[in-house]
Amino acid sequence: MRHAFALALLLSGLSSHSRATDEFRLGGATPWAEWTGQNRMIDDFTDPSTLQPRELKPGENVLPQLGPWYRWRAPGESTYRLGDLRIWRGINYLRPRAEPRDFVDGDLATFFSAHDYYDPNEFYTIDLGVPTPVDRFAFYPPEGRDALTQEPYRPNFAFAKYELSASLDPVGVAREEGTHYRPLDILLASVDLNTEAVVNIEFPLQYLRFLRVYFFPDNGRFYTKFALAELEVSGRGFPPQAVWTSQVIDLGQTVNIGRVRFGASRWRREGDQISAAPNAPTSAQVEIKTGLDPTPTGYHGYDDIGQLVEVTQSAYERLKQRIWPWDPPAVGWRGPIIDDADHWSFWSPPLRHSGALPRVPSGRYVQLRLTLATATLWEFTRLDSLAIEYSPLLAERVVGEIAVASDPRPLGHIAEVLAGQTVELICDLRAEFAAAQTGFDAVRLTLPGASALLGLEMGDPLQPVAADSVVAEPEGLAIYLPEPIRDGGVQTLRLRLETVLYTASDAVQAEVFARTGQSLPQQVEGGDASDALGTNQLRMVASGRALDAVLGAIQVQPTAFTPQGDGINDHVVIQYTLFRLLAAAEVELAIYALNGRSAWRQTLGAQFSGRYQVLWNGRDAKEQLVAPGIYVVQVRAKTDQEQWAQQRSLAVVY
Repeated sequence: MRHAFALALLLSGLSSHSRATDEFRLGGATPWAEWTGQNRMIDDFTDPSTLQPRELKPGENVLPQLGPWYRWRAPGESTYRLGDLRIWRGINYLRPRAEPRDFVDGDLATFFSAHDYYDPNEFYTIDLGVPTPVDRFAFYPPEGRDALTQEPYRPNFAFAKYELSASLDPVGVAREEGTHYRPLDILLASVDLNTEAVVNIEFPLQYLRFLRVYFFPDNGRFYTKFALAELEVSGRGFPPQAVWTSQVIDLGQTVNIGRVRFGASRWRREGDQISAAPNAPTSAQVEIKTGLDPTPTGYHGYDDIGQLVEVTQSAYERLKQRIWPWDPPAVGWRGPIIDDADHWSFWSPPLRHSGALPRVPSGRYVQLRLTLATATLWEFTRLDSLAIEYSPLLAERVVGEIAVASDPRPLGHIAEVLAGQTVELICDLRAEFAAAQTGFDAVRLTLPGASALLGLEMGDPLQPVAADSVVAEPEGLAIYLPEPIRDGGVQTLRLRLETVLYTASDAVQAEVFARTGQSLPQQVEGGDASDALGTNQLRMVASGRALDAVLGAIQVQPTAFTPQGDGINDHVVIQYTLFRLLAAAEVELAIYALNGRSAWRQTLGAQFSGRYQVLWNGRDAKEQLVAPGIYVVQVRAKTDQEQWAQQRSLAVVY
């Protein structure tokens, strides 16, 4: 059913090659559940045409509603992904004493019982995948009588002593070592004398991800009776974050990806009703990645000298799972499962607004990851629809590389530029074509700082030409070529650029497009675009001492000015540079007299890496001209790690 539906959808989406663009759609008539890959607290079944966070309801056991469950702390199955649901026994305990998944299936007929010496590994940990609003945990033995002793399970197999703990910390749980029991960091219950067969533990509603229950032996006894049928978890409200990952979507041919449009609405639970809440503190975000083959994950085994080799998923399933440290990295044993970086892109930055362009490379295959978040228990975002725009390739591939004009073939095969200083770059592009690809006649560049086009060359050999036009854009330049790059025509071009780098490294992002028609832009990939350049990439790195600090030296122009209103040197320009910021810094500019008195101060707000300038007209906070004399200009930049300051002197004369 699923594959027939998918095939019909893809055929309908790919049947009109005459159209420049097409769309892949989810929602509405296309049920989300048909494309669910990984589900972390997402509800894709209440209304199949929409996607929303799963709601936990008072007293309702949520565990049987979830799945699939994995039964090991570190599952060896090739289908397991971080964040999948898990339940495991002990810490590093691997002996299959019980099937712990029987305890979360909601079926009393599936249980485990034993009459033997007490095993200290008789504790179980549940991973819900994401923080979840929980207020109740329950456990109990099965109904009926024990097959060996004919004792009734209830109350004879009551859990005399138990402990329940919880955690939100996946790193701490992953780093647990040894085999002996230890509680998680949040202790929810510890009972020394229990006579109830069915145990209900209620606690204040709180966000939890991991729950661990430990069954102590009877006091003073080493021999124990044990029977467990079910574990239950319930809560109230919506999780703070729910994540849905799609299956791999086959678009039928390699295409350029355009804008991603989605329809989202905000809602609130009020008693038995759900009502619209347009101002609710909720959000939706979309991530996308593209691939050239249908498997975004790479499976590995070992060759006869212990080196990793990639294998198919079916071959991986037939290999032996490495469990103990002494299991050999050798032929016949499983290696790691890792993302296939050779044939798939990384996830795009989150798209938080409909119509955003993800800027992912061309690909035939697409995978989506949707995150629905809320800041409250009772409000949520519902995703009604999603559409991915795509169109055929303009060229089979477009390859680009950059180098500093004064060092086109650097020894380290990467362009090195002085941080904070204007540099001239050469950017070479080369296109390759297959039949029926239309080509392009414009290039868009995203550059790290203020930029300009110094020259344009086209052809083989390269010849100087004039661009039709150059348009400055918020993050770079759009350059319109005098003739198209196409099959059978010109296929190489060189751009001479001027820009500035303020971070430790950055890349020139380039895409090509056709100014007429409705085809989508195509990303330029880093590679060997010409013999003249020796970097084979679009990335550059910074050199020099400027990057030793967040705040570069202040420049003041002119160093002496006369703010008397005659139109000559009435203002001073104060320039400064921020380097290598991963998050915005709070910046403040202040001007002091030599005696320390504040003459003028301005809070400049949160700023990222870049070059900035501020004008001062020689007046104080009351708009009065300051007295002539020497003043100190100070710029402060405060990050979450440290505060940086630079000073420079300035003369006011009349």
